[in-house]
Amino acid sequence: MYALVDGNNPYVSCERVFRPSLQGRPVVVLSNNDGCAIARSNEAKALGIKMGAPWFQIRHMEDSEGLVSLSANFTLYGDMSDRMMSLAAGLGPTQEIYSIDESFIGLAGVRGDLVERGRRVRARILAWTGVPCGIGIGSTKTLAKLANHIAKTAERKPGSYPPDLAQVCNLAALPVAGLHAVLDATEVGEVWGVGRNIGAALQEAGVRTVLDLVRSDPATIRRRWGVVLERTVRELQGMPCVGLDDAPAPKKEIACTRSFGRPMTDIEPLIEAVSEFVGRAAEKLRRQDGHAGQVLVFAHTSPHRPGPRFHRS
Repeated sequence: MYALVDGNNPYVSCERVFRPSLQGRPVVVLSNNDGCAIARSNEAKALGIKMGAPWFQIRHMEDSEGLVSLSANFTLYGDMSDRMMSLAAGLGPTQEIYSIDESFIGLAGVRGDLVERGRRVRARILAWTGVPCGIGIGSTKTLAKLANHIAKTAERKPGSYPPDLAQVCNLAALPVAGLHAVLDATEVGEVWGVGRNIGAALQEAGVRTVLDLVRSDPATIRRRWGVVLERTVRELQGMPCVGLDDAPAPKKEIACTRSFGRPMTDIEPLIEAVSEFVGRAAEKLRRQDGHAGQVLVFAHTSPHRPGPRFHRS
């Protein structure tokens, strides 16, 4: 059994911890150069703002909808993530930190009601960090990822799934009929590893829901779409094909980039920034016992700012 603990709109949630006045308001967090939205509150999603939406296209919503935009603070988000992951580790004996806001937990040997255990851990994360999260539980990592999507959607969109699946969803605890109903209500594109192109191809082939994909023949899937999708189908059918990676491979690239709050015209602030960012990147490199083969330094103006352009590396 596996669980996936995933923070809800983590960047926005981190900002709301320190700015409670943002609760209930549409909020977006912008990328390094304030170019596009990389995180959205549920209220911002309800306005139709898509992930990656350019800021200049949605800026008018500041006046019309009360949209709040924030520059990213990745140092804060990393610290909050560390706290969240340390608490999520209490769910089971093994852990794989998959991203800054996602963590797979191995539940082998854990006894008792897993949903109740998940609710206690979720409440602890919320109380101690202020970050809400969803927890999905399944017999494979793909099923746990799908259960997490159901748990978060059931909370955000009441009526889309049974209310008892909100926040914490254990697909393994559902009766067969209930499981099939949930899978049939979920579009195939929501499955972990099914991208936009493969999802469109599956739709054309008549595989429109997760239940359709579960009932597919893995050998046929392999012939048409390859071994990766075959592995996904087998995982959805309850056959573990992807294990827990509790020792991720060292990163092959490390980046440390930030944007200035105003246009820079002097060289001294750039030199200071480059020195600081190289130091931060070097810390990450030493932490994984790595060695640098190449260093790239770059600076450029915002692509959305009028006036002359600069880009050197």
